[in-house]
Amino acid sequence: MRICSKRGTTFFLYLVTLGLYSRLKPNKLLLLKMTRINKKKNNMHPRNVLRTPPDYTKLAIKYKDFRKVCDLNLNGKVSVDFRNEQALRELAKMLLLEYFDLKVDFAPGSLVPTLALRLNYVLWLEDLLEPLKLDTVRGIDIGCGSSCVYSLLAAKKNKWHMLALESKEINIEYAQKNIERNELQSLIEVYQQPDKTTIFKSYFESPNATKEQFHFCICNPPFFDSNSPNPFAGKTRNPTRRPAPKTVRTGSAEELTCEGGEVEFVKRIIDESLLYKERVSIFTTMLGIKANLPKILDYLKAQNISNTRTTEFYQGHTNRWSVAWSFQKEAISDTSSN
Repeated sequence: MRICSKRGTTFFLYLVTLGLYSRLKPNKLLLLKMTRINKKKNNMHPRNVLRTPPDYTKLAIKYKDFRKVCDLNLNGKVSVDFRNEQALRELAKMLLLEYFDLKVDFAPGSLVPTLALRLNYVLWLEDLLEPLKLDTVRGIDIGCGSSCVYSLLAAKKNKWHMLALESKEINIEYAQKNIERNELQSLIEVYQQPDKTTIFKSYFESPNATKEQFHFCICNPPFFDSNSPNPFAGKTRNPTRRPAPKTVRTGSAEELTCEGGEVEFVKRIIDESLLYKERVSIFTTMLGIKANLPKILDYLKAQNISNTRTTEFYQGHTNRWSVAWSFQKEAISDTSSN
């Protein structure tokens, strides 16, 4: 390797002392290029702090555990191998700590949240709720996972009160520890769902359920159909229009699959929203496949639900979609300039 300046030599030697040089690699891995923001990244929510890409070189120097999974390329840039699950875990933990002072851990083999996407969703909810001028906001996190990331972001960032629903034992254990680690017990309650086939019913019909109104629900539904012979082999994007994912898939089969995939899961949310229309002001869910959005809108229309709103989340090469619906008289208003 040739160093072109005294400053470069000094920086290079500093990286050597941090142990990054031992992982020096050619520039063949997927890089996060700090000086280039593609068009879709500019379409991130306008308040998303990750619209300006983080300086991963500085962050690798600052955070030891993140540094351990980074590679130093010949051009002096730090890169992350997004096909390495451990690297994704440390990246997510580092970003949550750097931007929100949240100390988070994930259960082994569980879903690792993409912070830019989760933040886009929370920011959109802020836009939907802003016209309501609420002093106190209460939300439901459907399937909070081991990270409990939606509830943590909502509580830490906005002081929202969150009910986190989860059925998997180990996810509940980690979610509770994440809440306690960040001293957010007064804002987040984890409820263990005894019946995996229901969404709201188990909680709302339990004797300990609060009588308070919830203002929204948030959900990242299981993506794949468990009835498929090979659930993870299905094509979810047009390769001529959208490049293949460059990130390793994380998450357990229970988190990623359900009978009928995300369409059937969201239909269950819609069905139960009809039963509990007075308990939640705005129901929302994310969708991972664009072709499923009209299917969900058609299903809402079939249930005579016309007060709806949709949006698209942009983050790098990944797009997601979200739909909101309400039984309130006031039309759902989106104050976002996105």
